[in-house]
Amino acid sequence: MDFLPASVALYAYSAAACAFLIFMLQLLLGAGQSARARLLAWTMGAGAAWCGGQAVFAWAPGRLAWALAHAADALHALLFMTFMLACVVDPVGRQRVRVLLLRAPWLFKAGLSGALLSSLAYALCAWLLPGNRDMLVWFTGAGLALSLLGIMMTEQFYRNTPREWRWGVKPMALGLAFTLMFDLFFFAESLMFRELDSNLWSVRGLLHAIAIPLFAASSARIREWSIRINVSREAVFHTSALLMVGAALLIIALAGYYVRFFGGAWGQALQTVVLASGALGLLASIASGSVRARLRVFVNKHFFSLRYDYRAEWLKLADTLYRASSVPMLREAAIRVMADLVESPGGMLWLRNDRGQYAPAARLNLPELVAEEPADSPLVALLLGRMWVVNLEEYRARPGAYGNLRLPQWVSLIPDAWLITPLGSEDMPLGFVVLCRPRAVMDLNWEVRDLLKTAGRQVAGVLNQTQAMEALIEAKKFEAFSKMSAFVVHDLKNLIAQLSLLLRNAEKHRDNPEFQQDMLETIEHAVGRMNSMLLQLRSGTQPIEQAAPVALSPLLERLHRTRSRAAVPLQLEVEDGLVIRAHEDRIERVVGHLVQNALDATPQSGKVSIRARRNAGDVVVEVEDSGCGMTEEFIRERLFKPFQSTKANGMGIGAYESFRYIQDLGGRIEVKSEPGRGSLFRLVFPQQTADHAVT
Repeated sequence: MDFLPASVALYAYSAAACAFLIFMLQLLLGAGQSARARLLAWTMGAGAAWCGGQAVFAWAPGRLAWALAHAADALHALLFMTFMLACVVDPVGRQRVRVLLLRAPWLFKAGLSGALLSSLAYALCAWLLPGNRDMLVWFTGAGLALSLLGIMMTEQFYRNTPREWRWGVKPMALGLAFTLMFDLFFFAESLMFRELDSNLWSVRGLLHAIAIPLFAASSARIREWSIRINVSREAVFHTSALLMVGAALLIIALAGYYVRFFGGAWGQALQTVVLASGALGLLASIASGSVRARLRVFVNKHFFSLRYDYRAEWLKLADTLYRASSVPMLREAAIRVMADLVESPGGMLWLRNDRGQYAPAARLNLPELVAEEPADSPLVALLLGRMWVVNLEEYRARPGAYGNLRLPQWVSLIPDAWLITPLGSEDMPLGFVVLCRPRAVMDLNWEVRDLLKTAGRQVAGVLNQTQAMEALIEAKKFEAFSKMSAFVVHDLKNLIAQLSLLLRNAEKHRDNPEFQQDMLETIEHAVGRMNSMLLQLRSGTQPIEQAAPVALSPLLERLHRTRSRAAVPLQLEVEDGLVIRAHEDRIERVVGHLVQNALDATPQSGKVSIRARRNAGDVVVEVEDSGCGMTEEFIRERLFKPFQSTKANGMGIGAYESFRYIQDLGGRIEVKSEPGRGSLFRLVFPQQTADHAVT
């Protein structure tokens, strides 16, 4: 058999034998009590024996290997026809073979009888062919008859399958039609040219194995066949695409072969042109979104009972929405989610603006459009009030289907506008999406409409949550600004009180040089603090500069000097070398606030003390007075809360600001007080070394 190749055939038939064997094992392991699954498994086993025999023949040519391989090929075809007969007559698999033969339709009986005779002739001629080349005509004729009978049986198999089972057997019928049409072409060409085509023979087993995923898809759909696998839509889509690419490559190769065969002197050049043109057309088809969309629609329509794999669609929807890192990207992702459901290339998102009108908020593969749709228009009432999906093509064909709806002018300005689908629900209307005409023709049935409305609710929920987050962030900014403004106003009030006291004393001590110097220092310090507050108001609530070591002695002495002119006596006791890490102006403001409160709460007969000392590695600053004091309930529930004060003109900000700032520094505030006996505020700071002090 030197006219048959061995290089490609060995690997191709070996791979095909492995594929048949794996599928047979899956069927046997999942078959259980199903006779149909076992019969299909043995059919795959015969296919594995055929491809294995051909691989052995390609590796070591011999008459026995050739004859056994084609006997297994005939058995494979015969078992497949028997399987189809069994599925039509007894899908559940409860009847014996003898009963099936009696109950089978006459066309099936005739086809199976013809297949049996053709199989015997095919196997016999294969045995005689190596020694008698004249048997090639009978061999190819028997193979051609077997292929024709197989095609006829496949057509009857699908036609006679109960309607509720047809969606399950579609993939198998398609796979059988593909392999049998290839066999028909192979044997017809061999019979015509009186010679087996070595190239087609070498890949015949591999092309049969390509259809196995389609057989697996049918087995997964029909529970009685009991294969425990789940074939996803993506797997069927890619398998179908691969099958179509393989078929296209086969057609291109055959066209090139025949062009070269009949082209004479121009044959090789014409073959190159045909192959290059076919390859270019195939690449263009693979890259085309329209081709992929048509293939996806074809797979969903002919391979599955429902058009969508809802689990995959929902995961893709969530992944697309939550990968968006900004509001504009999220709005564009919302359009893409809705468009992908109907194979649309683009669309436009409409949301409600500040004026209460609906306007374009994002677009995908569409030009910019300036338009508005009133919130009380008939279109909005139909979309967001009744949650209808408006099909513009249906509206143009049958306007009455949408009542008295009149489309607005902006619809005609959107190229290829096709669908207007609502976002949200009756309780939460958010907007709508205008989608362009799809790449492939789609039937807009109830399933597509329901999925669009359900996806619209999910998209609206995400967009609404984003809008709520934006409003919350804006409210937080206003809250922070209001809080900062309250702190600034409080500090300004204290500065005004300090300057007012200075003016009152100026009448008495205007000629005192020491008072004049003290007044200049106080005014300079007040101006510096007001400038610092303005800078802080521009930049935020946090200080501009970083915390630094601050020496307490000069700071407390300056406070004592500015506050000692009050009517209440003020005492100061400070250890030398005390250093804390803080902001000098803010810590002076905190201690000054406590001193001023103590002075305000203490009668002229009382006293106020400022003390600073080391204590177990910490620095402690105490402000003690003998004033009116506070109740334990007030200290626990109101003292450090904002806008809580015992003073008639107090704002309740100083204690809250002091408490938060001391906490930010890593310190703490301790309070002891009794009504009528005074109060003690203790500030505890981590100590810094005196070498780094700011003097």
